[in-house]
Amino acid sequence: MSITKTQRDVLGSSALRPDGISKVQGDFAFSSDLHAENMLWGATLRSPHPYARIVSIDVSGAWKIAGVECVITADDVPGQLTYGLISEDQPVFAKDFVRYMGEPIAAVAADHPETCRRALAAIHVVYEVLTPLTNPEHAIDESHEPIHPDGNIIRRQRIIHGDANATAPIVVEGTYDIGMQDQAFLGTESALAIPDHDGAGVEVFVATQWLHEDRKQMAKCLGMPEEKIRLVLGGVGGAFGAREDISLQVHTALLAMRTSRRVKMQYGREESFLGTCTVILLKSGCVTMQILTVESSRLKHVSSSTAVPIHLLPLQF
Repeated sequence: MSITKTQRDVLGSSALRPDGISKVQGDFAFSSDLHAENMLWGATLRSPHPYARIVSIDVSGAWKIAGVECVITADDVPGQLTYGLISEDQPVFAKDFVRYMGEPIAAVAADHPETCRRALAAIHVVYEVLTPLTNPEHAIDESHEPIHPDGNIIRRQRIIHGDANATAPIVVEGTYDIGMQDQAFLGTESALAIPDHDGAGVEVFVATQWLHEDRKQMAKCLGMPEEKIRLVLGGVGGAFGAREDISLQVHTALLAMRTSRRVKMQYGREESFLGTCTVILLKSGCVTMQILTVESSRLKHVSSSTAVPIHLLPLQF
């Protein structure tokens, strides 16, 4: 068998992929392939409502199921109750209100995924269903009551460039609603958490795009120094930006530390959509074009992503 050698670190040459051979041969281990002896499985209970007040949570039914080792809610988070990249307003678990369909309510660890499913079904949550905020424009004009303690607008930003009064012979104006978007990478979210023998730290193997930022946020929620958390990049089965935010990292680590056992969590496709969903409304107004050349435009971009609405005021180019 002939072997072709490629000189490395030379300008203009193709970079070698260290994972190329194992992927071609089918031996590459993605994060969903991770396994540990005597490990538990974790799963998350999520809200079926887009907006509701949590009246009560009764987890006693889950504890009665054989094989269940741990049940946790917001009351069991030892550190900061929220996390986030831009704004730390995403709850580890919903406590008083749920603000989007799929928001985590509780998590369980058990001896088998089916046991986890039964345990989640046994958790009884009483909701007072409220009218959801479904139109970002209503958040902007404040016609809907605030669903967040500090209001529905996270930031206002005005950007001006060019002549706002410029025009052209052809003017096209429209409003475009874009449905829920998801990168739908082949390898859904998964992680394996291994607690230290003394319970003072945890090691998490996870597919992510931002190990260092994940660790900062996890440390705050777990209430421990960053150096006590070791993140190892698991095999990433696609990302495209969808793994920048935390999904199951804190939940997996919490379950592992509470049980002193290795815990694996893995989302199915439906939960992957619920856990990372984004809905965007794009409004394009007064876009002027002439022979496919944009002479001037005004763009109003209103975005709402689950519980974090963002408003950008008119852009003028």
